[in-house]
Amino acid sequence: MAFLCLIFALPLKAFDWETATSNGREYVSLRSFCEFYQFGYQVPSGNNRFVSRSLTGHSISLKVGSPDMYLDGVHYVMSFPIEGGDHDWLVSRMDVIKLFEPILRPTEISGRHTIRGVVIDAGHGGSDNGASSRLGWEKNYTLDTAYRLDAILRAAGLKTAMTRRTDVFVDLYERAHIASLYPDYCFVSIHYNSAMEEARGLETYCLSPRGAASTSSSYLTRGDIQKLPGNDYDTQNILLASMVHSEIIKLNPGDATADRGVKRARFVVIKANTIPAILVEGGFVSNHFEAARVNRSDYRQSLAEAIARGVIKFVNVMGDRHMPLPGGNPDEQIPANAPKAIAVTLPPAPSGLAHDPANGNINPAGASSVTSAEGTSPTPPTSIHKKKKKKPLTPPGTTPAETSPAPAEATSTPVSGGALNLAEPAAPTPSPGADKAPPEPDEPPTVNIYSTTPTTPPPASESATNANASPTPPATHEP
Repeated sequence: MAFLCLIFALPLKAFDWETATSNGREYVSLRSFCEFYQFGYQVPSGNNRFVSRSLTGHSISLKVGSPDMYLDGVHYVMSFPIEGGDHDWLVSRMDVIKLFEPILRPTEISGRHTIRGVVIDAGHGGSDNGASSRLGWEKNYTLDTAYRLDAILRAAGLKTAMTRRTDVFVDLYERAHIASLYPDYCFVSIHYNSAMEEARGLETYCLSPRGAASTSSSYLTRGDIQKLPGNDYDTQNILLASMVHSEIIKLNPGDATADRGVKRARFVVIKANTIPAILVEGGFVSNHFEAARVNRSDYRQSLAEAIARGVIKFVNVMGDRHMPLPGGNPDEQIPANAPKAIAVTLPPAPSGLAHDPANGNINPAGASSVTSAEGTSPTPPTSIHKKKKKKPLTPPGTTPAETSPAPAEATSTPVSGGALNLAEPAAPTPSPGADKAPPEPDEPPTVNIYSTTPTTPPPASESATNANASPTPPATHEP
């Protein structure tokens, strides 16, 4: 027993990241990224896609110059594209902290706490019809899906609250205020998409980190630099979005093009929220095929079940719980990411990963080395050799032009203390012409491509005649 206590008390070596600076942003080398997260590594060549598997069973696919990343087969849009350096590709440190770390090591999230319920937000309502097709209005589809999700979550043992229960208009900021009344809940806003007729697929949004533009924007504006209430939950937001999106894309098995990705935005209901919050787009009513699909009650039931499974997986990880998943495979009832005992042989994580919102510091966690090669053909263990410190890319006091990035060079720099704290990053310079950029919408834009009014808009709640019909709303669900 004394020997074990001594092992726990011994200080463990911190992880040294190879870092670089490009256009005023901090990056880490792909080599050190792979080493820390136990992905197989080979020096990437040209514009080929980098594909690798980790010792813990994760897969990753990256492409230089692109923000599109696939992790475990799920599409994510990163805050910044992968950069090509002189010796290695570079991964934005913001994406490491605000995307990869929460998803790959969810039990290391600082501030994990028990989630007791869900605030369900049915998008639009009343005078705000949302998008429309010849078959119906978005506002009715969202309310119907919200009631289905409400019934599933309550049956699973979670408390619920709804921002609207009938066909009424509720202001966007009022929706966020309602959510603030439930501090130990999470928030899910339900929408259906619209764009040009050929657009199709599923999207899940969470809040953009401070200092990063939204997915739909090519500018970094002054508004992107401001800290918003929802940014206190950046790591929880992305984990919730990831777990829900991983479930809803299963509604399109074998159709990778229908996965439009986990994206970032600053919609009011997620930026003004003081609890973990996401917005789900359940399909395009502007697409003939998907409009007919959304109009079916069995599809809306399946979507609600998929959202519920993702939410419950999030609840389980956040609170060390093992709630069963509705309609899921019995083998998946205990999530793969359920907390496990930490082996004493693992060194701590580098500073600069797990953000502690209480004091703005960076907390340590665990690391290990790569022992498998890229792709599906394992090779003998590969040692990672740290490079000696080299001349930095950007001389002190200068800033490269935003539009013409120079090749960045990775340098081996120990990460320690709050020096790499991205919770309160130094205010970056807005992009040239950002003042002329159109303002970001307060909610997902709706494009009604049909000039005619829907012939048979679905009611807010269909009569419950079978398992797929909308449940009759009870008097109240709030505690």
